[in-house]
Amino acid sequence: MKTGGSVPKLVVITVGALLITACLLPGMIPLNPEATETAEPAASAAPAGSLPTMETDSDIVLESLKTQKGVYLAALAKEQYSEADTAQPGTLTFTVNITDDRPTYFNYGWCTTTEEILQQNFEHIKIALIFNGEALSSDVVHPITYQVNEMVCLDFMALLSDWPEGEYQLTAIATFDEQINDGNADFEAGDYIYEYNVTVNKP
Repeated sequence: MKTGGSVPKLVVITVGALLITACLLPGMIPLNPEATETAEPAASAAPAGSLPTMETDSDIVLESLKTQKGVYLAALAKEQYSEADTAQPGTLTFTVNITDDRPTYFNYGWCTTTEEILQQNFEHIKIALIFNGEALSSDVVHPITYQVNEMVCLDFMALLSDWPEGEYQLTAIATFDEQINDGNADFEAGDYIYEYNVTVNKP
């Protein structure tokens, strides 16, 4: 089950009853920092070196989640997709306008019914978070584990702030190398791609 940008907000709201930690479950190393995006960055993208601040301290990311200071990119998007849309390989596109200085979360999350299934699933899932054509490394992509609604979840998250004005392309790619089951349903092998076309225009 892909968490998208909505489930983690529920986690933050009910954080007192949940355990949120910045760690991987034992034996899980699913981030794929060598992944590259095939598409070229937009011609009107922000100049090289003109990037938002990317948080390297996982404790600060956790504190931001607990205090609800940030907003998920998907929550800012014009497009809204159903569970059926996210339950099959393919590309979903989000148009995002950033107009203020709130920190933003760029993420991909996956939930299962048990911790055992989550570990089994991630033997067959590789995650890449890509910013303007370059894969983000593990120093800025933080694995966050939590439980919500009887589901066990692992979220890969980058906390971005101080965006310079301009246009950016962000892509989250989850590659399933075989069919998996999250404890409720089957998900086919393939690339599950989430493209965010971000425009930053602060008044």
